Amino acid sequence: MKNRYNNLRYQTWSMPDGKAKLALMEEAIRIADQYLTEEDAYQSRMDYSSAALECGCPERLLVSFAWCLSKFERQPDQYSSHSIMWHYKWVLNQIWRMPQMTAEMIGQVFDDFKEKCLHYGYTLRPYYQQQVSYMLSQGRTEEAALYYKEWRSAARDGLSDCKACEQNLFGVYYFRLNQNKRGLQMLKPIMEGRMSCGSIPENTYGNLLGPLLKMKEYEQAKETAAKAYQVTNGPQYLKEYGTLMEYYTVTDMPKAVKLYERTIHLGLAFKMPWDRFHYLLSVRLFLQEWSKARRRKKLAASEQVTLEWLEQETRSLAAAFDARNGSDYCTLHIEEKEEQIRKLIAVYRKS
Repeated sequence: MKNRYNNLRYQTWSMPDGKAKLALMEEAIRIADQYLTEEDAYQSRMDYSSAALECGCPERLLVSFAWCLSKFERQPDQYSSHSIMWHYKWVLNQIWRMPQMTAEMIGQVFDDFKEKCLHYGYTLRPYYQQQVSYMLSQGRTEEAALYYKEWRSAARDGLSDCKACEQNLFGVYYFRLNQNKRGLQMLKPIMEGRMSCGSIPENTYGNLLGPLLKMKEYEQAKETAAKAYQVTNGPQYLKEYGTLMEYYTVTDMPKAVKLYERTIHLGLAFKMPWDRFHYLLSVRLFLQEWSKARRRKKLAASEQVTLEWLEQETRSLAAAFDARNGSDYCTLHIEEKEEQIRKLIAVYRKS
């Protein structure tokens, strides 16, 4: 069985990201649990956790990580503290994306991560960074500003995200505060090619499009969108696909259609509620504009993906997050996005 286990692992290394890859990794986990060592079972789950994010199934990370964390806590000298803490950062960035996770539960997870950072000799830089994202997801900009200040002040160490990823998030932070010029300045090193990593600039392109349109920087937006359309590839970029679809809904409807056709199967299969909410909202904005003219073309998944269904799905998800967060931020976000795209279309068509 060891040979079968090794063959499965070797096979997944050359497979494209997707559920077929995860299925083979799950078989490897079952073999390790039944026939091999605890170390094999642990490592196969650590590999699975990483693949789950890349394959567009981040909810599966939580199960495999919980198993590994439990083993690590019982035998901390047997496993790498850095590896488990690196995966723990991923969990912090995913756990609040599910409205069924209560604020109390999320707080406990953040507190545990913070405690472990200090115990294993890391600074709190990644803790503050994840708090910024969590606060911004609720529209709690004052608290986000406090955490942002702590994030920028804390020293970098081996648990910090790479400089390109952090720089990208610095820009996102200012965009969310509607300080678009400051956000653009933060992203300048990335756009000039001086910073990059495995996910940057792919993530950055999507973050830029809305602010560039608001600032009427149409040529730069066009160039950025073209780059994004070319390089963004994979189920882990669902939210970026949605943002790009919104841009082309404003500027180039035929291209928006192509992007919809290319990604809708990913969106319908995606389980993580936060990402699903944002993508389906982008689809809704696209379909609202598409439906204003008589069309001969029948869109993919048109029997399921109707304006009525999208209204129900996005409103339901927004209500679930708002109930958990004790606010109306996500519901207002829907209305703001609809108003924003109407204004952008009107302004762009006059230009």
